[in-house]
Amino acid sequence: MKRKDATSLRIGLALGSGSSRGWAHIGVIRALAAAGIEPGILCGCSIGALVGASYAAGNLDRLEQWALALKRLELARYFEINLSLNGFVDTARLQTFLVTNVCDANVSIENLPKKYAAVSTELATGGEIWFTSGPVIDAVWASIAMPGLFPPTRNKGRWLVDGGLVNPVPVSVCRALGADVVIAVNLNGDIMRKRTS
Repeated sequence: MKRKDATSLRIGLALGSGSSRGWAHIGVIRALAAAGIEPGILCGCSIGALVGASYAAGNLDRLEQWALALKRLELARYFEINLSLNGFVDTARLQTFLVTNVCDANVSIENLPKKYAAVSTELATGGEIWFTSGPVIDAVWASIAMPGLFPPTRNKGRWLVDGGLVNPVPVSVCRALGADVVIAVNLNGDIMRKRTS
């Protein structure tokens, strides 16, 4: 079997869940770029799906500027008291944020300049759902829908929630999309160690 030259390897980047820690994904992408590494395959779940989508769409600078300028008062505006038990996030405001900082609502995964996938969890079965086609924003919504905070999203007759519940660092998805080498970013490693010690 012929081995691939290092310059022809397809590099995948698996961006894991991690809530507010997820902005660290931006720093990882910047560090990789400084080292001359540009992944062609982006897979993420939860906040990793959001950051990965912004990067794949070419909007990482915009997202980074928003994150750096974020203040507690501005963050609080995304939350509301919601007695319907659908979650505490102002979904209209979050949709505006996604369209402004991730990509336009009409952009499809198939049309991104990089391969992209987001992971979600089917609420009824606990099954893992991969978004590899269709609207990018729908994929991000499905992947970040953390129960109690973001309402579940309905897609193709299925209720979907946060992908971190089934695949917190989606290395397997990168491999399935053709990555020869996968760089995995796990933002929750120290949390797992604390629970077991």
